[in-house]
Amino acid sequence: MYSIHATILQKLPSACPLCGLTARGGNLCSGCAQDFVWRLNGLQSCVRCLNPVPKQTISAKLATADETPRAVQCSRCRRDAPPYARLVAAMDYAYPTAMLIQRFKEGARLAYAGLFARVLWTRLRTHSPVDAGLLPLGALVPIPSSQQALRRRGFNPAGELALELARLSGYPLQREWLRRTRETPSQKMLDSAARRESVKGLYVCPHALPRVWVGLVDDVVTTGSTMHTAARALLNAGAAGVVALAAAHTPVRPVR
Repeated sequence: MYSIHATILQKLPSACPLCGLTARGGNLCSGCAQDFVWRLNGLQSCVRCLNPVPKQTISAKLATADETPRAVQCSRCRRDAPPYARLVAAMDYAYPTAMLIQRFKEGARLAYAGLFARVLWTRLRTHSPVDAGLLPLGALVPIPSSQQALRRRGFNPAGELALELARLSGYPLQREWLRRTRETPSQKMLDSAARRESVKGLYVCPHALPRVWVGLVDDVVTTGSTMHTAARALLNAGAAGVVALAAAHTPVRPVR
């Protein structure tokens, strides 16, 4: 029933959330999608952190290793690989698409979860997790919100995104597989090292997990610290592997 309803909605005219021009089904118009979302596919990024990799680094690696361009990792991830095998994001957390994330999280535009999920699902089916044999996933697990954030917003952005992604993909949604162990102060003003220290041991799995690959879902990945500690908890509980999934990723300068 959901798939039929969703198919009908995708054909109905709507206003583009970014520019207001005519679109369909609550999606971006073709111009905004091309300019601010899909054109990012042309940038070569590290498959583990999504940070851009310089062209000369890619050329050097391909000349000395049996590695395809889609599997290139930055030097930082080669030295200290995160516990998740891949990071896939719907879009960059940058102007103007960052406005969509802000409206979703702080303006309770819950319909945007469907928009992010549709873009993310398209990327997930065509991105490196497919090439690496990491799909299908055995479960989708959202990052739990803090109690303070839940009281302020009234919902968990990661949970809403995971719900829409589960509807599209058919993958089981497992909210109870991950729990917070404590409350933490805001992470916004912390650098990468401080964030990683702040969230150390923040998440735990309350029981052993089946040996399946898990899609770990969050709204925005900035330094990767939250994904890092949550993925580690899933792996420690028995998950076969983790693919990190996000509505947006904060871009940084190229990593050599």
